Amino acid sequence: MKKLKKTAALMVAAAMCVSMNAGMVAYAETLEGEGSSSADVTATYESSEAATVYSVDITWGSLEFTYKAEGTGTWDPSTHEYITSDDETGWTYEEGSNLVTITNHSNSAVGGKISCTTASAYSENVTLSMELGNIVNENGGYEAVDFSYVGTPENVKYENVMYYLSNAADCALEDPDSAAYIKIPFILSGDPDEFTESVTIGTVTITLTSAAGCSNIDEYLTSQGYL
Repeated sequence: MKKLKKTAALMVAAAMCVSMNAGMVAYAETLEGEGSSSADVTATYESSEAATVYSVDITWGSLEFTYKAEGTGTWDPSTHEYITSDDETGWTYEEGSNLVTITNHSNSAVGGKISCTTASAYSENVTLSMELGNIVNENGGYEAVDFSYVGTPENVKYENVMYYLSNAADCALEDPDSAAYIKIPFILSGDPDEFTESVTIGTVTITLTSAAGCSNIDEYLTSQGYL
């Protein structure tokens, strides 16, 4: 009889070990010695700082130009003369088609460079350039643009406009339309040789970089090695 009780106790103890391994509460008639159970405690840290999200719109005008060559003018039968006017010759374009606009909707400042070059096949007689005096920049009172030149104004490839657009979280909280932007007009000048079909007369290039940690154009230019 004693032997049967011992066997039963061993079976209960074995069942207890199995139950503890499975993470369940075990019951036994007797407990000899010392037992223990432990588990690791894990934790995750979530920063309250928002992640940086970059969103920059670049809106391109068609950048299509037409050159009207100087001719004999319009015949006036009443005076028997050809009449010419300045607006009948030279480079023309549809309103707004010569504009490129860069708008920053990011929660970080951004910056970059705008440049333009005339195609080598036409650079002898034609110059593609930016109307520097007519560049528009608005961003709720924050500085948006500065200029840096490579070469001299006489060099058709000299123009590099360095721009800085403020963090939209700083200047567009109440009105998304007040986000920092820069609007650049491009023009063509000179008298090209005659051509009979649409050609690529030049190229406009926009580069974009992060300006995180910069609060103005000088800090951005310094971070890029320009100052």
